[in-house]
Amino acid sequence: MLTAVAGIVGALVIGAWVVVAWGSGRRQPWLLTPFALLIVVLVAVGQAGWSFLPAVALAIGSFVELVIGSWESPAVRTKEPDAPLSTERWAAAVAAPFRVALAEPWDVVARPSLRRRYRRMLERQWNVTDRESLLEAVESLFEKLHTGPKLDLVVDLRSGVARSRLPQDQGGQVTGAQVRLSDEQVARLRVVTGVTEADETVLIGAYQWWKSVHVIRLVCGGASLDWLSPVETQTLLRRVASDLQRRYSSWTQLSMAFHAGYLLWPERGTPEEDGGADRVWTALGLLTEDPRSPWNLLPWDMPLERVLPEGGVASQSDS
Repeated sequence: MLTAVAGIVGALVIGAWVVVAWGSGRRQPWLLTPFALLIVVLVAVGQAGWSFLPAVALAIGSFVELVIGSWESPAVRTKEPDAPLSTERWAAAVAAPFRVALAEPWDVVARPSLRRRYRRMLERQWNVTDRESLLEAVESLFEKLHTGPKLDLVVDLRSGVARSRLPQDQGGQVTGAQVRLSDEQVARLRVVTGVTEADETVLIGAYQWWKSVHVIRLVCGGASLDWLSPVETQTLLRRVASDLQRRYSSWTQLSMAFHAGYLLWPERGTPEEDGGADRVWTALGLLTEDPRSPWNLLPWDMPLERVLPEGGVASQSDS
């Protein structure tokens, strides 16, 4: 009887550990493998009572990974460092801050282990609950990006106040969106924009196109939840990439727009699935400064792939 109970408990604990280890995408939980093997050996040789000790250790290790591992410090991680350039990889790099904030590999579009997180994020932030509402949200964002007003962010570095306004050739009126910056945020904007200590004002133009990252996040969520086919995923990501390559000329310009837009984003100040505002802000700094960052490694103007209706990807062509 004890052997049967130990076998069932051991199987459940090992199964839970495998799910947690696979879902985390980290190396640390796999270091618990000896405990799993010890459970199997002890049950097999008739030492069922002793198998509860490694089972408890394995269960505790899995719980720690769930609670603490999910709050690991932001880090630039890549699942396939030597993967060839592709439109999907380029687009994933655009949305990298939200993956880096969670210490998740930035270069994975479909991430099944994040399905639960994506479901919560999509429903709470976008009211997306299925394929139809996902496609509606994507098209709505595209429409707003293409038809909405072009906005500049004017940052008074001396007072630490950032204001959104229309471009001067459209009247230059302040839109009302503004934020007071911390000393660290002001210092970061000086680094990102390249202004000197003597400069008192900086202008970040067309920052609203940073919202393209939300389209990519929606697409990644749709792909992870199997709401989008591979062809649909590639088509939507190419559409985003093509837009961004036309609007900006470098990763530096995107970084500037991302910093500006993120500071004014209403969701920034609320606890959310991306680990909170401070973690995403930290991730932005890592992507800007870390030499391993895709923003420092991938060519901005890489040719984008043409996606065929049948699902094949043709040779690369300019966007």
